[in-house]
Amino acid sequence: YDNIISIAEACTKWFLLKFPEFKEKIIEIENIIAPNFIRKQSNMAEVNDEMASEDGVLKILSIGRFSVPKNFENIPDICRRICQNGIKVKWFIIGFGKEEEHIRQKILEYGMENNVVILGKKSNPYPYIRECDVYIQPSLYEGKCVAVREAQILGKPVIITSYPTASSQLSEGADGLIVPLDNEQCANALTDILRDNDKLERLRENVRTIDYSNTSEIYKLYSLLTVKNI
Repeated sequence: YDNIISIAEACTKWFLLKFPEFKEKIIEIENIIAPNFIRKQSNMAEVNDEMASEDGVLKILSIGRFSVPKNFENIPDICRRICQNGIKVKWFIIGFGKEEEHIRQKILEYGMENNVVILGKKSNPYPYIRECDVYIQPSLYEGKCVAVREAQILGKPVIITSYPTASSQLSEGADGLIVPLDNEQCANALTDILRDNDKLERLRENVRTIDYSNTSEIYKLYSLLTVKNI
């Protein structure tokens, strides 16, 4: 390869720990985010039939492929603990993959049939992000999760677990929050956050003022192609 592309500084760091000989080839180019397109797409459909509002019930959303790294099989247990702590929530999951049956089994195991809802694959997930109250990414590890940034663009409070690259994903307390990976600790932290309406509103206000556009990143790619063509 002429070059190796990393999507985040943390990814570069971990890659070079394993392959230091490629230091001169690796270049960071973030996933390209287009806020205007995302906002336009979020208004393309109404999803109240699938994410109906209920009095006093917070709507949580998570998006990703149904695979081990996304950690969705632990959502039913975490949700159960939040409910036991007295918070009324409904946790929606968008995605598909080989772990779907495992997730469904966990929903039944923890009695969360009315609280954890699998919405399946969606060609346009943005109306669902628009409809949720809080976006949560409960992953075991990520490179740089695009769905987190998309939720921020749509003005949603974002909470992620403390996977290794979490600190590169958001500014803790400013445009998102990081909670522990352990199910019990995660649920307790989420309970405290979901009870704090003022904190959630501050997050909403903060993300609305931040420009998340990074289309200039594409010029890094153009520069590589130009050099190669020469």
